[in-house]
Amino acid sequence: MPLQLRKAQSHDFAALAQMLELYQYELSDIWPQNADAQARYGYNLERHRRGDRFHAHVALSDSQYVGFALVAPAAVTRQDGHWMEQFFILKRYRRSGAGLALAQHVFACHPGPWEVGQMSDNHQAQAFWRRTVAAVVGCQYTELQVTQGGWRGVVQQFTVGCGAR
Repeated sequence: MPLQLRKAQSHDFAALAQMLELYQYELSDIWPQNADAQARYGYNLERHRRGDRFHAHVALSDSQYVGFALVAPAAVTRQDGHWMEQFFILKRYRRSGAGLALAQHVFACHPGPWEVGQMSDNHQAQAFWRRTVAAVVGCQYTELQVTQGGWRGVVQQFTVGCGAR
């Protein structure tokens, strides 16, 4: 499955918003949130659309969207670098290598310090990110359990060099 991996363009944001709805629904059993009167969870993508400090990336196979990644400034365990704000691969494309490929693309686009977090009850995501981070930086990462503050869960800290893949 050849993938197209790129920063999101203006025409991608409608699909990105729809994939975010699927993502939030899928996590609704471990992420307490309510849909609005139109049965939408909603997610404000405006700061990612501007792309100054927040970034959106998409993965496509032919013309079909496969997934997305949202990148924000580091804020949970670090004061500089990047935070993987949201990351999602549609179920049909999971276990195909699409998640690893998208993650590698995002890390290569944003070298430097990183933190990637998963909710404490999201064991599948924890396993995915442990494998993925190890594929990118080997054993050169630290894993923390964050128990205080606005975001809580498991966090991997690492640094991606220029030209990573």
